[in-house]
Amino acid sequence: MAGRLISAVLGGSQQRTKQPDQGLLNSLLPVFDDDKFMKQMVDTHAPDEGDVDVQALFALVENTLKGSTAIVDNVVNPNKASSAPASTPEFKPAKEGFTPPLSTISEVTCQITCKALDNKNVRETMSVIFHELSSYSLVAKAVVTLSSLALYYGDFWRLARIEPSDKLAQSMAVLKGLPAITKPLEPQKIQVFGVLNDLIKTTLEMTQCIVEFDHDSKDVPELAKVIDITSTVYQIIITVLGCSIQFTALITTIPADESKGRDLPAFARKVNMIHHSIKRQLEEFKLKKEEIREYQRLQRLFNAPTDNVELIKALFYTKDGPQPLYRGSKKTTDKIECLRRKNVLLLISDLKLSSHDLSILVKIYNEPKFQESHEILWIPVMDQEGEDLPNIFEKLQSQMPWCSMHHPTLVNKVAIKIIKEKWHFRNEPIVVVLDPQGKVESQNAMSMIRMWGFNAFPFTDGVVTTLWRSREISWFELLVNDSIAPGVQAAIKSEKLIFLYGGEDTKGVAEVEVYLKKIIEDGNSIVACNVGKIQLFWTRLESCMFSMLQGKADILDPLLQDVLKLYTNFKKDGGFALLTKGTRVVINTPLASASKVLVQYDTWKKQVNVDGKTFDVVLKEHHDKVVAPQTCHHFYIPNMVGYVPENVKCPVCPRVMKNIVKFECCHGAH
Repeated sequence: MAGRLISAVLGGSQQRTKQPDQGLLNSLLPVFDDDKFMKQMVDTHAPDEGDVDVQALFALVENTLKGSTAIVDNVVNPNKASSAPASTPEFKPAKEGFTPPLSTISEVTCQITCKALDNKNVRETMSVIFHELSSYSLVAKAVVTLSSLALYYGDFWRLARIEPSDKLAQSMAVLKGLPAITKPLEPQKIQVFGVLNDLIKTTLEMTQCIVEFDHDSKDVPELAKVIDITSTVYQIIITVLGCSIQFTALITTIPADESKGRDLPAFARKVNMIHHSIKRQLEEFKLKKEEIREYQRLQRLFNAPTDNVELIKALFYTKDGPQPLYRGSKKTTDKIECLRRKNVLLLISDLKLSSHDLSILVKIYNEPKFQESHEILWIPVMDQEGEDLPNIFEKLQSQMPWCSMHHPTLVNKVAIKIIKEKWHFRNEPIVVVLDPQGKVESQNAMSMIRMWGFNAFPFTDGVVTTLWRSREISWFELLVNDSIAPGVQAAIKSEKLIFLYGGEDTKGVAEVEVYLKKIIEDGNSIVACNVGKIQLFWTRLESCMFSMLQGKADILDPLLQDVLKLYTNFKKDGGFALLTKGTRVVINTPLASASKVLVQYDTWKKQVNVDGKTFDVVLKEHHDKVVAPQTCHHFYIPNMVGYVPENVKCPVCPRVMKNIVKFECCHGAH
């Protein structure tokens, strides 16, 4: 629209005298994107100490340009100005004792006005300006240059608003050509100044962005590069020069000819693009700075809480919701203060919380002893997106009798970041146990809850240590139940043989199953089950392992050795086989080793019941005979519990084992 307006206003007689070359404005456009030239300008940068007070100078520039652009707005739209009360710009008080760099402003003013038109070479003018400003800071370069335009622009337009009695000002206005520009005989002609006026406002806003950024980013050095100050200052100086060239051309001779303003729309479009980019970057900076401040505040709170309510409030956006909690048992909302003086179990999970975990927690929650002093609070972490998520959230929430967030949007995203860093949340559900003072009694009690249920009450790290130190503990009995392998609990009680196996090697699994079938058909009583694809088995196995590590179990403890070995056989060696008699482990070996033993069944089965040797004894002897000892002893320990031993001695030799970090993706399946 601006282009059509300017063409209509400046289109007219072909006989008008040509005015200053408008190609200068057009020649500035490629300078915006000339990285080589920008580097040459930036290389002149040699700032001195005791630079100009940017904030004080910009306040004067802002006063001047806001005042003068307001005058132009009234001149361009007199009808609007007469129908509505004129809005007076809000002027900031000048800093007491501040003196602007007058000689530099004067020299730059000269460069952006008469010399810019006289030289016919904008690059030469740019070069002189940057050399003149070499001793100033980057942001000061932009503000000083803009102050030159403000002085030039304001000095002209202030004469458009004079009292009839001010004869001196009237004479000056005539000498500057103001009456000819603003006379009512050619009202459309003045509209071209409106386009330039908007461009100058945009330039002021661009400069304000970097002044604000320069001031506010000093205490957050990690965000110092959110805005590229160097290129932005370069672009602002180009824009100021372009505005000055256009303004000088428009006021030099009256009436204006057809060439005046021809290149202004293209130039303005380029500047507006830069302006939008800088505004977006400043908004991004403000958001990130706010996040950093919130992050630092929450870190201090997480590290030294004085009250559990204070800590829990930090997990919520509570300003818009005075009652952010939802009590599932009562189906009512409540204040966070209801958790005061309670031990709180923070259940932190995504929306894929398993029904198995839910059922265990519900049983715990319904214990009268638990409800006397404890409460559960569900913190949903919804990183994913989808239209159906609200329905999934409500369905899951409806199954919880305890407290939860009334709505998932109330979760403080910065708090979630700290939860992930400090409490090692990785999408798998965790339970953080807080005492009434907000002290963390267990960073993740989920493992002990899965393994022990209410027997782990009150779910502190000290309890799990005590539980695992009890010598009558059988990790196998804790690990496996009838939900995983039907009939296994009866087999454990009667001390029958139990054979569990699984792996990604389908050929190896098939071989094992062929010979297991043959062994059972020969009359050997074995409960056999492929648990490799049963998620609950792996969840409980990992919980068992994590729980032991949380209890600071000795890495050489036979209980932990068996669990680590089983887990490693699957994760590192492609499959596992575990044979027990009741809860006593007979063999705990890779699937390939078990396959090697079972395929030779016809060879060693003849030794069963010879000299009193039972089936499990013979199988163990043959396994130890045909399976070569490991030349490299290794464990696979995922870093998910916040505790992984630093120095571990090998159970085979006296050396310290090498710790290797590995990233692994099982594509959602074990």
